[in-house]
Amino acid sequence: MKKTKYFFPKMGIGILLTMFTSCLAINAKKIVDAPYYPPEEAFADAGEQEKNFKVYYSGSKSPVIDGEFNEWDGLDGIRVRRMVYGGMFNPENTDGLFKVRADDSYLYVFADIIDDQPQENKFPAPQGWRDDSIEFFFGTDTGYHTFYKSTDHRVRIVPQSKTNKSAYDVSLNDVSMNGSIKAAIVYSEHGYKIEAAVPFSLLSIKKLKPKQKVRGDFQINDADDGKERSRLIHWNSSKDNTYVDASSWGDGIVVDLAEAENE
Repeated sequence: MKKTKYFFPKMGIGILLTMFTSCLAINAKKIVDAPYYPPEEAFADAGEQEKNFKVYYSGSKSPVIDGEFNEWDGLDGIRVRRMVYGGMFNPENTDGLFKVRADDSYLYVFADIIDDQPQENKFPAPQGWRDDSIEFFFGTDTGYHTFYKSTDHRVRIVPQSKTNKSAYDVSLNDVSMNGSIKAAIVYSEHGYKIEAAVPFSLLSIKKLKPKQKVRGDFQINDADDGKERSRLIHWNSSKDNTYVDASSWGDGIVVDLAEAENE
């Protein structure tokens, strides 16, 4: 076999090294200082603070779904601040307080959402995650499981009008339930509030009782600038998996409303 000979022009070793290192310098990534450091509160993650969400049960008192919200005053809620995507948590952009109640027929959900750009959502509920909306995950089977069981459900409430508090769409496990779930939505300059009543018959629940353990999670879908969802925030799960994996939900407990009010 004839050996191939390679020819290099006559030049000094120093020139060759200079050419080689110049190529490296051109392709190397330059490390620069970040142009902006968020304030400390922007790193807050309240998901670790509340270990359990509460479901306040009463067989004699029920909130009226009218957009007044006074029946929710004084009850403990949970903050939804675990950023799944959309940057670091900033309470001025998106923040949310959720509360839950129950009587013998309904599960009631309240949400107070801070949003620097509250938008009317024009998507039907099964696609409502693409714009401003909330989601509530709830189940009574506390044994470990991933795939949804018959008692695991996801409710999505989609606000649709800044002037009509009765304009909304709603879905259960991505099936439209408009007319079956009652809600009221009130917008403000910096967000919106929602209260809703979900029949137990849709949730495969007969009744809840004080001290009963439950499972659930809470979600905020936030869109900005007239575009689709730019932020996804949970209470418990750090991943976008709550809609397929019930094991990512957090723990809840049913408490007696009368006892809580007397504490």
